[in-house]
Amino acid sequence: MQYGIGGACLNPYEKFKKLEQKSYSDVTHYLKSTTHLTAREWVIARLCADFRNTSNQAEMTWIGENLPDLVPFVERPYSRQEVSNAHSAFQKKIRRSGVTFFYAYYAGLLDRKQMISLIHDVISDIRKLIEVEGVQAPEEHSEEVQKLIAEVLKRINESLEENEEHDEYEDYAI
Repeated sequence: MQYGIGGACLNPYEKFKKLEQKSYSDVTHYLKSTTHLTAREWVIARLCADFRNTSNQAEMTWIGENLPDLVPFVERPYSRQEVSNAHSAFQKKIRRSGVTFFYAYYAGLLDRKQMISLIHDVISDIRKLIEVEGVQAPEEHSEEVQKLIAEVLKRINESLEENEEHDEYEDYAI
């Protein structure tokens, strides 16, 4: 089956083909072994990234209506609201995971060596997830991710140093 938005035809959607014989709960169990995501959140995030209109907005109604045809382990269509809720849950979990990840280093719960080891483990898990999706991640992409993380760590460190001078979080004291 070919897919298209607004009459445009696309090639058959090839992602998640490795999961054709898996159930929704099998996929969620697999994801929970390396992430905080459910199958629903993962699939919706991927589809929202892949199916955008000319205004670069996710086609949530279209995605929901075509979900069982796009993803082998999803058995029923979703409403636009269900797609929106799953995408929102994905974004919230990603933010919380990022805070947890960076907090552990900046609070001194992990030293530099542990953080570098953790980053290598994370990249390995990411490669596995990308492979399961059925896409190829270029080898140089892992280097880009490492550089991005290093830059983020640097910026967080600079920001924390600035905040030490001007503590703007006094209102949030517990």
